[in-house]
Amino acid sequence: MARRRTSNTPEEDFPMTPMIDMVFLLLVFFMTVSTLAKAEKNVELDLPESSQSDVPKDISDRGTISINAEGVIHIGMTPHTIETMQQVMKRSLAQNPEMSIQVRADQTTAYSDIKKVLRACAEVGAYEVIYATYQAK
Repeated sequence: MARRRTSNTPEEDFPMTPMIDMVFLLLVFFMTVSTLAKAEKNVELDLPESSQSDVPKDISDRGTISINAEGVIHIGMTPHTIETMQQVMKRSLAQNPEMSIQVRADQTTAYSDIKKVLRACAEVGAYEVIYATYQAK
């Protein structure tokens, strides 16, 4: 004679579909964010150190221009001439007049190259220009 399983506890029917949907949505979200973060990555530079540098709390509304040791100007990872950099800045400033510009230059970059970029920023109306340095400890 076969035994019957009798249980006093009812079987719980837990809906797994919404949980699986949320896991996939989170997966897609993090994949998208990580792709965008890579797209915004800047050129690697050896920034100068400064004991007077201040780390800002709010980094929104900021455009970044990088100048490598050879004097090549980059916006994001794309190299630009002074003229094309100014065109990009004009478009960005037209969309967001409150935007500040962060200039990142390698510590071995000639000052004449940095000065050209700073002058070009002033010519297109970017009046809040921040020079990026590492904070010395």
